[in-house]
Amino acid sequence: MPLIKFHYSHRLEKSEFDLLSKSLSKSISSILNKSEDYIMIIFQFSDFQSFGTCSDSPSAFLEFKNVGIFPPEVTSLLSAVITKLLVESLGLCKRRVYIDFQNSERHLWGWNADTFATGQ
Repeated sequence: MPLIKFHYSHRLEKSEFDLLSKSLSKSISSILNKSEDYIMIIFQFSDFQSFGTCSDSPSAFLEFKNVGIFPPEVTSLLSAVITKLLVESLGLCKRRVYIDFQNSERHLWGWNADTFATGQ
């Protein structure tokens, strides 16, 4: 159910992607108390991405979509944990990371030939 679309201004090696993906998935699963089996992470290299007036230093934009409501204390914790992982694994400056948290109603997410509104 959680979907993280990660836009990054520098290419990642497969080993970096695997390590970061596993770390993000494990952390998000723990915080949201949801199975890792439903967490999707998409890494997308951006040909051009600037933050402020600087396009030379790495930056990241994450779209974090979820079925249900994100309470403020959860988004604050997720932001801290995700940013820390990006700083530690990629050497990103925490001031060059944006995260957009998006709530979705259950009937707006399809999976397994149905939606989450039917109780699957």
